[in-house]
Amino acid sequence: MQFGPQKVSFRARNLILLATIMVQACATNPVTGKQDFVMMSEQQEVSLGKSYHQQVLKEYSVYQEPGLQAYVDRIGQDLAAKSHRPHLNWTFTLLDSPEVNAFATPGGYVYITRGIMAYMQDEADLAGVIGHEIGHVTARHSVR
Repeated sequence: MQFGPQKVSFRARNLILLATIMVQACATNPVTGKQDFVMMSEQQEVSLGKSYHQQVLKEYSVYQEPGLQAYVDRIGQDLAAKSHRPHLNWTFTLLDSPEVNAFATPGGYVYITRGIMAYMQDEADLAGVIGHEIGHVTARHSVR
């Protein structure tokens, strides 16, 4: 079998066509508006998030202040309802940790530490932190 210029050219064109089709097949990320190629389905993402949630709860305990937990959840649920992925089963957890931190895991799990809460001056500060974490989930940053 020979691989002359015409044969290579044909293969190169097919490869370029296939690559173009694959790029075109990528979904558009609703947050960034850019082409997005994530190999994980939303169902897999949620399942992964549930697994991570169990790991987080083994490492950190939940802060036992029901009123404050409800407050964080209310702010989070209000923001999540206005996000690009309101259909997720969003979970907002206040962790009993002195660390100044907030983070999110796949599938709609958002964590705020009591350490960062000490720096909050008002509801807008809390909403800003929670909104930032919701942004990571909606843009699917953790499943890339």
